[in-house]
Amino acid sequence: MKYLMMFLLSLSLNSFAFEGGVCSQQTTLCANISSEVDFTTTSEGRFLLKLKATEGGDIQLNKVDLWMQMGHHGHGSSPLKVTLVSPLEYDITKAYFVMKGLWQVRVSYTQDGVSERLIIPVMIHE
Repeated sequence: MKYLMMFLLSLSLNSFAFEGGVCSQQTTLCANISSEVDFTTTSEGRFLLKLKATEGGDIQLNKVDLWMQMGHHGHGSSPLKVTLVSPLEYDITKAYFVMKGLWQVRVSYTQDGVSERLIIPVMIHE
């Protein structure tokens, strides 16, 4: 499991943490998520997605989704509801983690013409 987690983190092209989140090596953007309750397989998940840029620039959130890689295949979840609550902060609802294991919150964005996807790993235990 330790090697799987390291592999997934390296795939996301992230270099350093931002309050428990991840940061890009290509742009100045970092992303993190926070939730008041633990995620489970039995209820709808909800979390706050925060984006932060260490330098100014035009930032556009393109998509947020959930993904679970399972060997040579993977699967997602139903579409998330993304609601802007303040600049660069989003309330994410309808987050259904349908099985236990290592999930990814994938944050696709464009900053100053550079498009990228950051991956935030989330472990679901029940």
